[in-house]
Amino acid sequence: MVIKLYKTVDDTLKVNKTLTDELSLTCVARDPVNIVSPIIEYEGDNTTIAGYNYAYIEDYARYYFMTVQNDSYNMNTLVLRSDVLRTAKDWLLQRNAIIKRNEALYNAYLNDPDFNTYAYSNIVTKAFPTAVNSDSIILMTVG
Repeated sequence: MVIKLYKTVDDTLKVNKTLTDELSLTCVARDPVNIVSPIIEYEGDNTTIAGYNYAYIEDYARYYFMTVQNDSYNMNTLVLRSDVLRTAKDWLLQRNAIIKRNEALYNAYLNDPDFNTYAYSNIVTKAFPTAVNSDSIILMTVG
């Protein structure tokens, strides 16, 4: 199987990651293969893949976060973890949505049980008619 390795410094939650220094390797996947988090064996000098932390496997059509374990002098294990956001990037970017929650911004018109709002009444007593200038008047009579 051919695997493409990349270097990236972007946050894991970013959809459009910047991928640099592409390197193609021929590797073998350990059986049984789990396409969500495969373990790949690479036979070769570990200095070749030093600094690489991202991968793409065309056979699975998926992007992966990668960590390298050096098993011996000439054998390396690539532990991959699926990057769902980058894999589904095209689908995600075509969607329109109302974002209900955000860590910094909110929409007071959307029902959100995690955002507390308070409605305080403002009751003012004024002598009628001299103290009322441009305020709204609600006249209540009893009796």
